[in-house]
Amino acid sequence: MSTTTSTAEQLRRRREASYRLPPLDCGHRDPQDCLTSCGQPDNEGTGPSEVLLELAEQIEPGDVVALWASAKSLFFAHDFPAYASLEWRQLGPDDPRRLAAALDAAEKWRKYGTDVTQWLEEASSPKPPIWTGRTQAELDEAAKPKPSHVLRATPGWPPIALPGQPGRYLTYMQEMAA
Repeated sequence: MSTTTSTAEQLRRRREASYRLPPLDCGHRDPQDCLTSCGQPDNEGTGPSEVLLELAEQIEPGDVVALWASAKSLFFAHDFPAYASLEWRQLGPDDPRRLAAALDAAEKWRKYGTDVTQWLEEASSPKPPIWTGRTQAELDEAAKPKPSHVLRATPGWPPIALPGQPGRYLTYMQEMAA
């Protein structure tokens, strides 16, 4: 079953992500705001989208293929730091380990959703040694059946339907209290 995200939710996530970035020269953090709000090009006479386009034109296709192939092999070898860790942030932007970590984080988010960090911390936390657990005698004692609960009517509460006896109810009577 596929889940779709509303446009408003996508915009909210984009806004949250943009606030983690350093501001642009005009003060905006999101290039989309820069184009829609102030409409001003940056100091060099080109807007943010033009700068990104120029940067993309400088990248050779072979470089992208090599980076992707290296990142893919590192991803499968699990030879990369955790995404957004200090070690990951110290990697250069063209380091394939950086891309491998981002791919790993994206794949985990795709599989496990937004609670991935909590789930992964619980799954990867060290478990106590088996000998610190309960003994077989303790487990046997816990597995023994307990006596059934005795139903009692309480003043001020409605009658209680008796299990297994349709149409019969347990009610509180004033005479029982005396």
